Amino acid sequence: MITLAWRGRGFWIPILVALGMFTPIIVLRQIDGPAIDYGVGITMGIAALITAISGFWLNRLTPKDEPALHSFWRVPFQYWALPMLVFAVLLGTRTITTAESPPPPPPPSGVQVLSR
Repeated sequence: MITLAWRGRGFWIPILVALGMFTPIIVLRQIDGPAIDYGVGITMGIAALITAISGFWLNRLTPKDEPALHSFWRVPFQYWALPMLVFAVLLGTRTITTAESPPPPPPPSGVQVLSR
């Protein structure tokens, strides 16, 4: 039996995540740095709000004792907004970043290396 990863309009979840992740990369034409971090944070936050609002709206008629009408991997549509929002906040606060780490500092020039 073939099972789908989504139910109803749950296929919108990966599309919204992809739009949130790749739109700043395409628009800004770079793949790392603080501009991309802020851009992805903003667009992922917007995608999270769209996901939450549309999830509550689409699943409003689902009876409490039945599975959600619109879900992805059996998780209701609106619950996917939480990991998207956490990712957006972590990028926006620079807790995680795509910027390259600075090179290690060179050794002090006044230190003499002893050799045998």
